[in-house]
Amino acid sequence: MSNTKSTILGGVKAGALALAFSCIGVLLLALVAKLFGLSDNILPVINQILKIVAVALAMILCLREEKFVAKGLVGSVVFCLLSLLLFSILGGKFNIGQVLLDFAIALVVSVIIAFIKARR
Repeated sequence: MSNTKSTILGGVKAGALALAFSCIGVLLLALVAKLFGLSDNILPVINQILKIVAVALAMILCLREEKFVAKGLVGSVVFCLLSLLLFSILGGKFNIGQVLLDFAIALVVSVIIAFIKARR
């Protein structure tokens, strides 16, 4: 497999896995919020923390071999596009600020994980 194709495929895999982890986290958060009556003010903060954890886990699991930063960048873009698509389909409101925040979080987390993995 060519180097570029491998990089893109690794990034797509990382982005899709991050979306899966994020969806699982959001569903668990909804369950906990329903069971314990969490305030609506705290839910967006917990949601952002869940996205950070989801992206970090996906990058840790999927970034292997070489070109960690390139795969992390592709993974961040894929995660943001897939999450925007999914939540738009589910009827969420389009908020450019939220999209940019999600992208920035995914980008920073994936680059940090990529640098850590590259140093090993």
